[in-house]
Amino acid sequence: MNLMKTLTLKNLKLNRKRTIVTIVGIILATALLSALVTLVSSFQYSMIEYQKQKGGDFHVKFSNVKMSELSEFKNNRNIESTFETMGMGFAKLDGCKNEDKPYAYVMATDEAGFERGCFKLIEGRMAKNEDEIVIPRHLKTNGRIDIKVGDEITLDVGKRYDSNTESVISENCAYEHEAETLTDTVTKHYKVVGIMERPGYGMEDYSAAGYTFVTYSDELAAIDNGTKSEASEADTTLTVYSRYTQKALRNKDAVTADIIGVDDKLFEKANNSSVEMSSEESDRFLKEMENAKYDIYMNGYLINYECVFPIDGSFKALFTVAAVVALIIILTSVYCIKNSFNISITEKIRQYGMLASVGATRRQIKSSVKTEAAMLGVVGIPVGTMSGILASLILVKVVNALSAGWLNVALSFHTSLPALILAVILSIATIYFSATGSARRAAKVTPLEAIRNTKEIKIKSAKLKTPAIIGRIWGIGGVISYKNIKRNNKKYRTTVTSIVICSVTFIVISYFMSMAFSGVGMSYASADYNIGINMSCKKDIDIEKFSKLLSGIEGAEDYLVGAGYDFDVSKPEYTKEYGEYCRQLYDDSEDVSQMFLITVLDDKSYDKYASDAGIKNAAAGAILVNKCTFDVYNENSSKYVKKEMELYKYKAGDTIECGYNVYDDASSDDNAAEGDTESSTDDNNAVEGDTESGTEDNSGYVDEETINNGVRKTVDVTIAGVTDKVPTGYKGYSNTLLFMNQKGFESLWGDGKNGNEIKPGYASYSAYVVAENADEYQDTFEKETEGNPEYSQISFYVSNLDKQMRDEKSLFTLLGVFAYGLIVVIALIGITNIINTLSTGMELRSREFATLRSIGMTDKQFVGMVRLESVFISVKALAIGVPLGILISYLLCVMMNRMDDAIIYEPPYKAIILCILVVIMLIYAIMKLSMTKLRHNNIIETIKNENL
Repeated sequence: MNLMKTLTLKNLKLNRKRTIVTIVGIILATALLSALVTLVSSFQYSMIEYQKQKGGDFHVKFSNVKMSELSEFKNNRNIESTFETMGMGFAKLDGCKNEDKPYAYVMATDEAGFERGCFKLIEGRMAKNEDEIVIPRHLKTNGRIDIKVGDEITLDVGKRYDSNTESVISENCAYEHEAETLTDTVTKHYKVVGIMERPGYGMEDYSAAGYTFVTYSDELAAIDNGTKSEASEADTTLTVYSRYTQKALRNKDAVTADIIGVDDKLFEKANNSSVEMSSEESDRFLKEMENAKYDIYMNGYLINYECVFPIDGSFKALFTVAAVVALIIILTSVYCIKNSFNISITEKIRQYGMLASVGATRRQIKSSVKTEAAMLGVVGIPVGTMSGILASLILVKVVNALSAGWLNVALSFHTSLPALILAVILSIATIYFSATGSARRAAKVTPLEAIRNTKEIKIKSAKLKTPAIIGRIWGIGGVISYKNIKRNNKKYRTTVTSIVICSVTFIVISYFMSMAFSGVGMSYASADYNIGINMSCKKDIDIEKFSKLLSGIEGAEDYLVGAGYDFDVSKPEYTKEYGEYCRQLYDDSEDVSQMFLITVLDDKSYDKYASDAGIKNAAAGAILVNKCTFDVYNENSSKYVKKEMELYKYKAGDTIECGYNVYDDASSDDNAAEGDTESSTDDNNAVEGDTESGTEDNSGYVDEETINNGVRKTVDVTIAGVTDKVPTGYKGYSNTLLFMNQKGFESLWGDGKNGNEIKPGYASYSAYVVAENADEYQDTFEKETEGNPEYSQISFYVSNLDKQMRDEKSLFTLLGVFAYGLIVVIALIGITNIINTLSTGMELRSREFATLRSIGMTDKQFVGMVRLESVFISVKALAIGVPLGILISYLLCVMMNRMDDAIIYEPPYKAIILCILVVIMLIYAIMKLSMTKLRHNNIIETIKNENL
């Protein structure tokens, strides 16, 4: 046995080229697996850190905890750590523009709370004593109160009291307006030492009536330091933020139910969205929660990110992707490494025959192949593991360096020892399965067959018949090429199979990642602007003049002003698909009318939009947005699916008859007055938590009685062009959208067409701005409009989406890095496999090529023969690989539909086209390089070489 090991080692040293190629394959497979587990671990860790910053480093929040009960949390073995906050009370804020959020809510905490709560400083520092305070950024952007670091403020802090219910209102309840007052106020003086981002939902509810101000608590610090007992402040009420142990996190529902004193099975069922509760269970659960010991809030995203088992929520998709990619890497690597071993066996088949002829047993020959695999693995696996880790580190560092200043979250490099051990085990398994088949094949060969080396080629006369067309087109080179493929079918099949596997792998993984990425895109549809302005006024607003105001403010990178008018269209020309959807939506009614929103844009924005949409002569009519995404019920899967549809059959030059109602001046004015107390916040673009509301609503809403008494009018709108693009600010609208410029819209009435000379009611005005610095832009805008008599009759409602936009951009960037990184990784292993298979195949046939050249084959015939083989290989591989890739990606879609929301299958056309181009170019390049090399070889020396 030692002799066989020595011989194996010498063979590896002598045949260095083949050894290096095989080691590279092992290094690549191991590097890919270790890079995969490291990237998944880094991605999970980055998302955990991101969520800690955004929502706080806790799993469950318990409200209304008495100070005397704090030890129950501190001593609970299921709780790893806690931090506490103390509600000091509410204070009225003078000059606050948000009428639904008129208070400051003063919260106190200690070092642990500042460190682990979601208090992200953007200026200054955290409070260090009870006379210092930190204020939130949205106090300025939402409440329009400008307090700076270093300012001293005085707050009359007290309790909110509801006169209707005669009870104290809790911190997260919405503002009750006239029904509530502040009682038991105490005057407090603070120095502002820092400004932070708005705290997460767990600390400031989006409907909360107060902006969260955070100060320091000596009491909490003393309790944490052990210098003060909880019993001394037994009546004080706290909010406890607890972090569970990993074991408790797996049984979070049972642990939480035990702490608050409710039925654990009922609580677990209520928190499982896939299990339906009966009405009796639901009533019993609500009753139990009303009598629960504490109110709770669960930091769901952080729990999902940290809870490795059972896999749930957001990371279920991540780990599924990782498992699929790992499986693909293993299968592809097995084939790639197996190819190397098979080629090695082919090269040494005569040697194995000689060993068998002098007494080597099958077991010894098998052991020799496996020993070779082990020796290669000892070198390849450590190098591959370190290479994968290093590649992941470089990727993370490069992304952080490139994204510094605009990415709102830093990627974190993180390695997991269990994950790396798993990668090494998978690599060992890959090498083992790769070598086993080759070892079995080597052991089966008899000495005589091995020495003669004729088993690789089996000839049947029927198979060697060549179609006449091949000889006419490619000549003798083509005939020889075709006969060679037929007689050496095994090697040809190996090459084709290798390319098929790589093609299928690339198509499937590209589809899988695009499906996952588009799913996230639907869930987190990002706004394409960071300043939204809604306006209401009893008179028309000059949108051209207003657009000049917006563009004149420094920092406006892009802007748009629009005036929206509602029309209805009876029996529009639906497409078949959208018509069926509408009939289902409206109880199979045959006469389905639709509301059309005609939005008049300022001239510059309209011209830019028309240019981006590729529509010429847009000023001659309206641009119709003819695509929209809807939730469609799929009867087969019993789920709603996101489906994009073409809406109408209209094309450029068609006319749409749009209807509206005209009222006399009195009814219009009365109606405007009736709506004065309505909020005018744009539902589609409102920011969560920015609960700004106005005192007037002049949107043109008319009640049903007035509509019935109105005069019905129609106007013909000509379609200038049809597109699926929308201008800035209109992303995500589900209405039918038509866009016009001011001149085109006015022309509908200017010449008295159909006797219509009155525009339809009041417009809804809005503007969208992409500002370089949203906060500074908002400040300047309000200064320009507040003191300007020209805008005194207009009510403005400004939504600052800057933080939301940055957060979503960061999330998409993070996902994109890992999604497309994995696709590149898979493409790399596929390309390596193709290069290895083709180049080795050409090298092994060098004696055959030399023999053909020795009997008179010209260079032209030789090139034609090799090129024809390239065509045969490419066509056959792609003819099998592309349909197989589409089929597997479709089956993957079906499988995902059973697990989650239904998905409409769309073949990954871009991946398919890219795959075809890469395969053709790669085969052509490899064959060309191989031909160049072979032409320079000495014919006699090549024929004499017994090792080929």
